[in-house]
Amino acid sequence: MVNPLFYNLMQPDAGNSALSSRGINYANPDFVILKYEEVVPSLALREYIECYWTLVSDCSLENELCLPDGSASLIFNFGLPYRRAVCHRPNEWMQVGRHSLVHQNKASVLINQQSPVRMLGVRFKPYGMAPFFKVNMNQYPPPFILNGSMLFKWLGSLKEKLWETDCFSERTALVDHDLLRRLPNTPPPDPLVKESVSIMVKNRGVIKIGDLLEQLCVSKSNLEKKFQEHVGLSPKILCNIFRFNSIVYNHQMNPVPSLTELSYKQGFFDQSHLVHNFRSFTGLPPGKFFRQENLLVEMLRQSFEARTMEIY
Repeated sequence: MVNPLFYNLMQPDAGNSALSSRGINYANPDFVILKYEEVVPSLALREYIECYWTLVSDCSLENELCLPDGSASLIFNFGLPYRRAVCHRPNEWMQVGRHSLVHQNKASVLINQQSPVRMLGVRFKPYGMAPFFKVNMNQYPPPFILNGSMLFKWLGSLKEKLWETDCFSERTALVDHDLLRRLPNTPPPDPLVKESVSIMVKNRGVIKIGDLLEQLCVSKSNLEKKFQEHVGLSPKILCNIFRFNSIVYNHQMNPVPSLTELSYKQGFFDQSHLVHNFRSFTGLPPGKFFRQENLLVEMLRQSFEARTMEIY
């Protein structure tokens, strides 16, 4: 059984350039097998970026489950190419190269990578990547970078610098500095989408889209169009992703005795709707999902609540 060695949360510094972090190590009694750390970006970038993250291990990742979280990420891979498969199609593996864009996943993905694992990621807010790189998120196919795009050109100029050092804190600082240079030409996030996401997060996804539209005084078609362009998901799917993550992480911390109680606690009409929700996101019923040991899920659980409630 894998046991957590420590979890340390550092509050973001008020300064514009200071990067603060929170980290988790997982180990057996003899050695650390996985180190995960989140780094808060510079103050000026927090409008667009949730955090930078690093994942380091001298052991291989084998069928590790990565849940959808509503965010697009850029991943810089300094290890061997890894393979990913959507949970509903576990036999259809796709090899991913050195650097990639992980789009808004609508379902969990399985990750396989031979050791050593060395990754650096930029986790954008759901609406953060579109204005930063001037892209329509609905037209970006995961998990690749489009040749000729502004994002592709930026990666090409940055990746050489990142390979000049083996230190992840230096690599993170390089990415942060380079993104700060792009900031003067970056428009602010769409205010309607930003407010919508904030309401979803504060309600942990337990809000009807009709109630959301009423609060925002906006039509369904207008909100749908903006979400597809700026987020790459519909408001309903993003809301369901937030609710699903809240269920997973809160249930692991405070388990309830039955699925029926869990269903009503999380705003589902009945247990069958909860089961359908879990199957759509993981390919598994909730009971089987919670009985499995998922290292990445457990690792991210400890930072999820703090990260989401801090930044929205």
